[in-house]
Amino acid sequence: IRGGKPTDEDLTDKFKKIDTMLPAKKGQTPEERAKEIEGAMDWMRSHGVKPSEDDDVPGFQTVGSIPVSTRSPEDRKKDLDNVLNWLRSGKPTDDDMTDEFKKIDSMLPQKKGQSPQERAREIESALDWMRQLGVVPDDVDASVPKSSNND
Repeated sequence: IRGGKPTDEDLTDKFKKIDTMLPAKKGQTPEERAKEIEGAMDWMRSHGVKPSEDDDVPGFQTVGSIPVSTRSPEDRKKDLDNVLNWLRSGKPTDDDMTDEFKKIDSMLPQKKGQSPQERAREIESALDWMRQLGVVPDDVDASVPKSSNND
């Protein structure tokens, strides 16, 4: 209709372009592939997206490594046991380690029905996270308001 209707060659190019963009699935039949391409084209039309004219699409960039705890599971278990013992003995403040526990305990919101084991795990996890980032509980501003949790 006066040059407004795309030629078969234009459509074939679009199909090929989308076919190269979509990952192929193992054991996919040609009919399934055609439906997948059709679905992609429908989505693109409804969202006003056109297949890129530019063949130089940049590749994915890799993300750096995710920090992993440098403490062994045994060390973390020992910390967990120490926190649990501290909680069970009434939260005494007799050394630097328990001062860390107290500071973290005061920063974390209490949850309704939270068992001592759950609280100890939460404190130990926060302590481990802070160690990974090189943060000492003393570095945290004590004037930060304590959060409340209505769970």
